[in-house]
Amino acid sequence: MERVRPGLMLTLAATLLAAGCGGGEGPGDEPRGAAAIADPVVTLRAELAGALGARAWLTAFAVRTTLIDGAAAPTTLGARRALDAGSAALAARVGTAIGGRERVLVLLRRQDELWTDVARARAADDPAARSAAEFGLDDNRDALTDLLGAEPLDAREVERELTSANTSLAAAVAAIAAGEASAPARIATAAARAVRPAQALARAAERRGAEGRAGSPAAELASLAAVTFSDSAYAQTTVSGVVAAGIMSGPRLSAASSTLQATTETLGQLVASVRGEDAGQRFGASWSAQATALAAYTRAKVADDAPAARAAIAELERVRREIAALLEELDPEAPRSELRKALRKHADAATATIRAQATKSPKVGPRLLETAAAARKVGRVIAMRFADRFPEKFPAR
Repeated sequence: MERVRPGLMLTLAATLLAAGCGGGEGPGDEPRGAAAIADPVVTLRAELAGALGARAWLTAFAVRTTLIDGAAAPTTLGARRALDAGSAALAARVGTAIGGRERVLVLLRRQDELWTDVARARAADDPAARSAAEFGLDDNRDALTDLLGAEPLDAREVERELTSANTSLAAAVAAIAAGEASAPARIATAAARAVRPAQALARAAERRGAEGRAGSPAAELASLAAVTFSDSAYAQTTVSGVVAAGIMSGPRLSAASSTLQATTETLGQLVASVRGEDAGQRFGASWSAQATALAAYTRAKVADDAPAARAAIAELERVRREIAALLEELDPEAPRSELRKALRKHADAATATIRAQATKSPKVGPRLLETAAAARKVGRVIAMRFADRFPEKFPAR
């Protein structure tokens, strides 16, 4: 199976946008800057992309928790509730684009059950159960294709994208069931593939009269920010989950850390595509330092080492101020409070998730969703800053 480096395709698109590609000068009164990012179609595409990509991470989380803790464990029930919340969020946004929210949600929930069935059958080496679950997934994909492929979407495009997404997620689930170190990278690949239908779905809303264009530079920027920051949050919690399981070294931790580093590099490249290489490198270095501080905090919580936990929190606070200072340096006239608030909320959510992981709390699922949402908020604030700084490059139409 072809492997996709997480975020690479998205970063290349961002680089094209920064060069001024992706749309010409429209009417003088078209939305630009923060107003462009807030346009309905622009916002919808970003939300669709975030929800589509999140499903791969949340499915993996539910599958892994089921296999390790058991189907009836409180942690597993929390993980499944988180996956269901992700499915509901995606169904709501698809409903906004093309209608049929309730039917989409029924199919997504059935899909959620089937992925867990596949993983359990693989782990138990039960070919009959695995075949039945995989047949159910194919049937479910066909039903989604029929639903999403009705006008105004292209049925063949929908079928191609859903098949590709299922194939990638199947590889990730197989890696999880087998306990392979490649699982985090395969999950990230599945998330990257899952995002692809977002623009087509947003185009449907555009054709129905919603304001904004799904392929506009502002829509590209908002979608890139949503996906890359969301991926980073899920990759971070994958690392902390490995450490919370008591794995302090070895191939599993190395693989999870490598995937996290890949998402961090993508964030740096996104910043660089708009604000230049130096800014991108500095942002990437600071975000990586944040990841290091969160890993130290995880180890401290697992060891119940209060002084080490306080030191990690202090370092996390220092890095948060460093990130804020960098972004404020790039755009000193922009308001500061929203950015600082978003960065603080992200740090608080990430540490709350780690505490839940370290104590095997059933709240880990909701905490994971809060961390990803907080990360997407940071991405949205940054996207608005970039769009406001270069409004001529980021119109909404």
